[in-house]
Amino acid sequence: MGTYSILLKCSRRCRLKLGRLGYVDVKRGHYVYTGSALGKGPASLEGRIDRHRRRSKTVRWHIDYFTKRGEIHLEGSVHIRSRVRLECRINETVLEHLRGYPIVQHAGASDCQCPAHLVRVTRPRDGDLINRLERIYARFGRPITNRYL
Repeated sequence: MGTYSILLKCSRRCRLKLGRLGYVDVKRGHYVYTGSALGKGPASLEGRIDRHRRRSKTVRWHIDYFTKRGEIHLEGSVHIRSRVRLECRINETVLEHLRGYPIVQHAGASDCQCPAHLVRVTRPRDGDLINRLERIYARFGRPITNRYL
């Protein structure tokens, strides 16, 4: 059980459909998706992150439209174990500290009042977004970080 964020990089501009939210233009750059994993097996933290790493899957959530695309790569993930739902609080901190903004309202956040949980973020001068995510998570617990590229 816990909360996780995945760091994605879009290598070239593309247009994709986000389910009922419609089509969105995705610019080159970095994106963060923050979610929760409250179950076991495929619904566990490891199961959810593994799902995001796979290109071949049934599209169920907004983030699936992103992670299936060849021009969008998963660079890393950060998660913490917690029985408390921290998804919205962490997402709010990501928006503030990584100068994030929704690519479209409610992307990845159809079950809460957040503007979006799938957001575009600004790359910091030092360029290390995964370390920035790790520091955000350290405010809420003991973060576990994975780098994939």
